[in-house]
Amino acid sequence: MSSFQISISPSRRVAARFIEGVRRALQKALAEEERENGVTQADIARRIGVNRSVIHRELRGHRDITLGRLAELAWAMGREPSFSMPKIRNAEGANHPGTLGVVPTAEVSGFMTQADGRNYSFVASTSAQTFPTEA
Repeated sequence: MSSFQISISPSRRVAARFIEGVRRALQKALAEEERENGVTQADIARRIGVNRSVIHRELRGHRDITLGRLAELAWAMGREPSFSMPKIRNAEGANHPGTLGVVPTAEVSGFMTQADGRNYSFVASTSAQTFPTEA
């Protein structure tokens, strides 16, 4: 039986959540512009000189967005990009630097059938990890 383990560090988890939040903000801004002014992905692409499919992939998470592209997209939608870094409020059991955190254990198992009819079983699990307090 084949098995695999997926482990995401707390820093990568924070990064992924931040990037997804940026994408959601871009998608929301584009939806507002489309509703209020009829602006489409094709319009945005023309304004910054790229193909519409590039914009689509970036907004859907199929391609990374650079800070430069974020600024270009904001400009093309008549928006001003902003960024802030408020201090993290330490909460009991929080999972970020400076605190003691634990990543919970989870396991998923099952089987899947490939298009060619072959069956495969799998087990996906994460193990609990404790991250020490910074000195």
